[in-house]
Amino acid sequence: SKSPRRTDGYCTKIMKTRVSIINYSNTIPFTYGLLNSKNLHDLADFSYGYPAQVADMLCQNQVDMSIISVGAIPTIPNAQIVTNYCISATQKVDSVLVCSNKPLDEVATITLDYQSRTTNILVQILARYAWNISPRFVMGAQGYETADDGSAKVIIGDRALNNASNFLYVYDLANEWYKAFHLPFVFAAWVANKKLSDVFVNEFEAACKFGVENIEDAIAFINKSFSFDIRDYLHNSVEYELSDEKRTSMELYFEKARAMKIL
Repeated sequence: SKSPRRTDGYCTKIMKTRVSIINYSNTIPFTYGLLNSKNLHDLADFSYGYPAQVADMLCQNQVDMSIISVGAIPTIPNAQIVTNYCISATQKVDSVLVCSNKPLDEVATITLDYQSRTTNILVQILARYAWNISPRFVMGAQGYETADDGSAKVIIGDRALNNASNFLYVYDLANEWYKAFHLPFVFAAWVANKKLSDVFVNEFEAACKFGVENIEDAIAFINKSFSFDIRDYLHNSVEYELSDEKRTSMELYFEKARAMKIL
């Protein structure tokens, strides 16, 4: 199929697909592949934000496609997963954590992360089905991860990688999901809110593939210093292919969340 076109007076031009990207370290390979695809330059415009922001943009039709947290997928009108790439992990991910100065069975309150609907739902599922605890859940505000309020804290992304060492107990939520259900966990997937052209989708998937296959070049391209081992994180913690097993895991996540009426 052909890219959509519109006519403005005597000028005919391609309408670009608006794409939003989560601005976390785990998307570095995607960002590298997309920005270095010559074929996408005329097909797409890119914007950036944290997970809740990009999901809201997609929900409000401010963008046409985004990599969004899986817990936000049911909130997107006409949601359709695009490409066979995602942000996922088997057994450990290092950047999606519950951090506490008490063991979980002594925790009375868990502060949720305002940046990620998916992880907040995930921790509630694990509290019921894996940890057998019934804490009070409260929503954190900016800066909550360093507040000395006695709660356990859900922390995601680069803030998790940077703050984990400040706590006595750190629970990796990908590992906790795997222990409970023996499946990898999918944190985010590429989702569109409308049918996209085959030309665009094919170019987009090829760009993602290029980025994932050239992680070292992607790190060099970003040219940023990190307080954690970015190479180990991207090579060994994050997984990018959306396999059938991971799709099954997503369905189980939705099933558990709906049963608890939190999705």
